[in-house]
Amino acid sequence: MCGIYGVAKSPTPYTKEQFKIVRKVLREIAIESETRGSHSSGIARVGNSTRIHKSLLPSSKFVDTKEYSESVKSLKDDSSILLGHTRFATEGAIVKSNAHPFRVGNVVGAHNGCVYNINEMQTKLDKQCPVDSQLIFKSINDNDNIEEAVKHFDSDFALSFVKNNPRVLYLCRESNRPLYVAYIPSFKTLFYASEKSFIEDALFLNDIDVDVFSLNKNTLYKFDVTKFAKDKINVEKTEFKYESRVYQTNINSYYTGFQSYKGNQWSDIMQSKVVGTEQEEEWTPIIPQTLIDDEAKHLSELYGGNPEEWFWDETQQEWFFLNNATGEILSEEVIAEQQYWDDVNNTEKDEETDDYEQL
Repeated sequence: MCGIYGVAKSPTPYTKEQFKIVRKVLREIAIESETRGSHSSGIARVGNSTRIHKSLLPSSKFVDTKEYSESVKSLKDDSSILLGHTRFATEGAIVKSNAHPFRVGNVVGAHNGCVYNINEMQTKLDKQCPVDSQLIFKSINDNDNIEEAVKHFDSDFALSFVKNNPRVLYLCRESNRPLYVAYIPSFKTLFYASEKSFIEDALFLNDIDVDVFSLNKNTLYKFDVTKFAKDKINVEKTEFKYESRVYQTNINSYYTGFQSYKGNQWSDIMQSKVVGTEQEEEWTPIIPQTLIDDEAKHLSELYGGNPEEWFWDETQQEWFFLNNATGEILSEEVIAEQQYWDDVNNTEKDEETDDYEQL
């Protein structure tokens, strides 16, 4: 389960007070979106130039970084659209390069959902991707319309993306993934997020009374920011055909305790538990040793140390590193944060930050 969120604004400049409110609303939405995934965070600013920032920090900490702050400040003079994402990894290692948003060709986008026909899409689209979501944007980039693009999908999806025109935001969803929007006419600004409450809470805290709407499934919404007005948003809608998967209860849910599942292996880590006289399904992790070994190896490559020094604490549901030389024990979260701030303090360039030219 991932979260997508963001904002699109008219080229009309904000007043100082308007910008202050927009910044606070977006920050609140970003922080609440962490509940949908905390493996990594990212934001893309799109306007006269496009730049993508990614981090292994959860969204509640990512909003305090210089990169996030610079992205939001760009709304004052450079950017019209910000695409945000919080990741719960289901395919691909938990590294900054695999965080959303992605740029594929002329498309910059973020995806909430899973892709089930990865091998088929890689063959048809002639592209190998470390993250399944990149295949979705490859299909959107290679096709002239959404109807043709989704023919390649076997996926759950809610999408936010920009293609070719940096002043146009596209949003769409199928039946299994929610997506909500709210438009503030006096600001000529649109907010969107994966859950209605994220937007409602942020607006309430800032004394803004506007309605929050759910987007219709199988409909591409085109928001041209140059057409935003004080009385209406002037959105264009294009319906498309898409057959969503049908799930039984909880099949399309995520257990968030152990965070290293690869592909579609959920059935291998579930078990039933007898409660009283009734059989009750629980999200109880039975973690294969191979998954633990693979993740320990990945963490050692990412942060250093030997795989044997990384261990999974079942009680705290968290990874820890035991430094055999010093006896010190640190959680993965602490190590990730330390390395992040070391990079900032040393003013070293983020090797996973992509700096793009104009779309």
